[in-house]
Amino acid sequence: MKYLYILLFRGSCYIVALLLCSHMASAQYNLYDLKRTADMYFEKGDYYSAAQYYDRFLTTKRSVAKGNVNADDYLPYMVTIATRHMKKQVSNYEQVVYRLAESYRMYFDFNNAEKWYAMSTNFDSIAYPLARYWYGVTLRANTKYTDAENQFSRFLLEHTSEDEYSKSARKELANCRFIQGQLAEDKRSVLVSRLDGFINQGGATYAPAWLDNKTMVFTSSRGDSAAIIRTKGTNPYFNNVYQTTLQDSGYSKPIKVNVEVNGEMQQGAAAFTSDGRRMYLTRWQLVEGKNRGSLFMSEKSGSNWSAPVKLGLNVNTDGYSSIQPYVTTDGKYLIFSSDRPGGVGKYDLWYSLLDPASGQPGSAANMGTMINTEGDEQAPFYHNVSTTLVFASNGRVGMGGFDLYSSKGNFAVWDSVKNMGHPLNSTKDDIYFSSRGKKFLLADANFSSDRSSVCCLEMFGVKRKNMVITGKVVDCATREPMAGATISVVDTLRNKVIYTQDIDATGAYSFEMEEYQPLKLVGEKKYYLPRSLHFFKPGSEGAPDTLVNPDLCMNHEDTAKPFPVGQAVVLKDIYYDFDKATLRPESYPVLDTLASVMRRFPNMELEMSSHTDGKGAVKYNLKLSDARAKSCVEYLQRVGIEMSRLRYKGYGKCCPIAPNTLPNGKDNPDGRALNRRTEVKVIHY
Repeated sequence: MKYLYILLFRGSCYIVALLLCSHMASAQYNLYDLKRTADMYFEKGDYYSAAQYYDRFLTTKRSVAKGNVNADDYLPYMVTIATRHMKKQVSNYEQVVYRLAESYRMYFDFNNAEKWYAMSTNFDSIAYPLARYWYGVTLRANTKYTDAENQFSRFLLEHTSEDEYSKSARKELANCRFIQGQLAEDKRSVLVSRLDGFINQGGATYAPAWLDNKTMVFTSSRGDSAAIIRTKGTNPYFNNVYQTTLQDSGYSKPIKVNVEVNGEMQQGAAAFTSDGRRMYLTRWQLVEGKNRGSLFMSEKSGSNWSAPVKLGLNVNTDGYSSIQPYVTTDGKYLIFSSDRPGGVGKYDLWYSLLDPASGQPGSAANMGTMINTEGDEQAPFYHNVSTTLVFASNGRVGMGGFDLYSSKGNFAVWDSVKNMGHPLNSTKDDIYFSSRGKKFLLADANFSSDRSSVCCLEMFGVKRKNMVITGKVVDCATREPMAGATISVVDTLRNKVIYTQDIDATGAYSFEMEEYQPLKLVGEKKYYLPRSLHFFKPGSEGAPDTLVNPDLCMNHEDTAKPFPVGQAVVLKDIYYDFDKATLRPESYPVLDTLASVMRRFPNMELEMSSHTDGKGAVKYNLKLSDARAKSCVEYLQRVGIEMSRLRYKGYGKCCPIAPNTLPNGKDNPDGRALNRRTEVKVIHY
């Protein structure tokens, strides 16, 4: 009986195995077909279709393995079938899971990508070395910043190679901390809203540009029946250029810009000269699995545009892409993004001088390391009024993939780049900024973001509630309002007057700024000594959008002696060339004011002195400071002050007014900056 039982048992197993193998043999063909199709789409870069087939593969495989069981049940069951064929299937399973995660990420479905990357982190780290890195990226994109920090930290412990991913992981850690800092700040003054109506409808919508004050042009891949015919049904989502009119009720229904389309070549990201007669646009097509873009130019005739003509080698380089043009409103410069040789990173920002007659660009110049990074810099915009360059970058610490950044400058010199912050930036991609603001950059602006979309860029509007700065100018003796005075507001970072106002009988002044920055207010009136006030931002008790300055009081020249006798007073805003005694031009107004005081007090004698910080040799610092003090005296002499009334002396690094080092022994740059000073001491009046 025992022997018979064994035979029956083994025979039953054999029959079950035959049935299972038969069922799986028919299913394996389907599985193979699904995976092959998914792989084909993946290799072509059609990640949406790849994800559908990879998901069907996993669903079918679970069903074959154990009759419609959960994913958690599937893998252990498969592992128990210890045949060589099944081991291969486990390997296929891991590959499909990882490629499914990749597919979701590549078309920006981070929620689904997170689930499959989480599973991939349990696979062999040698076979899938970046699984944890991308898991961290999706967690960050899904606003799980603490979890993302943990994954990036673990990735850096496991990934010992010093490569682009370890460098990127360190940046991602900084991103997570930056994001949390941004979200903690009060940003109610910046209002961001998704454009409704006819604008965001199907496909991607991006790259806003203004043809005139009422006509906005943008790029969209919205479904297009003409594109279906043109591409024989393969790609109804064809990028093209559209325009809409801003009306009282909102934006009108977009229509295509009447410009010739060249077969399979897609086009968009347009820019216009200020007269609206010339258009520069990007055209691109798939070449060896990669989009290759070039810049074209078209002229307007009536309501039509001429066939776009490809720009020459000054802009377009064979084998590389030049994309996303912008023309400054003065028509002087064409700015664009390109991966052409000679750059700093992947895509850099470049600019060319435009010939005003032909519109043709001259030789392209790279915008330099102040702007460009090892990553991608794209979608430039320049606001002429505020001299501000805005662009998108993924090579800096930020909130998402691409963030918007700004820098003030004039194409010769650029200030430090600043992240434009939340809520303009999000944890997704934010790119393609444009502004109609006549005075302020964010008074009326648009940009593109995929923050509220699973797959595609959409267009948003942004407006900023400006900061109001107020105060009064009064007589120091009587505290009466200083009617007839004039105030000037100076940007101390660039030494440029940005606002002036005549003071009325109230003595009050008020002006708006888009954001707080280091400023100096200078009050002037005939027969009164000039007076200045430095300010930066409201105190902790002030409203976030209002700054009320203390009264600026001015002394009448007949009664006021501006400097005490025998006491050294620091003269602010005296600057020299680096490591030299040469006075910089921004120092002249301060010394001119001092000269005017000496003319009012003809018996006044004084000593000019200069101090250095604690760095350098004693002898060298004494020599440098003496030469700098002498430069001030020589300037006063040039503007008419007798040399007999002037003395000068250099004190080197003697007599610091702030510590050059911190208590822990580290350098104190703020303290050293205070110690590098020029002083005036009145000997007598």
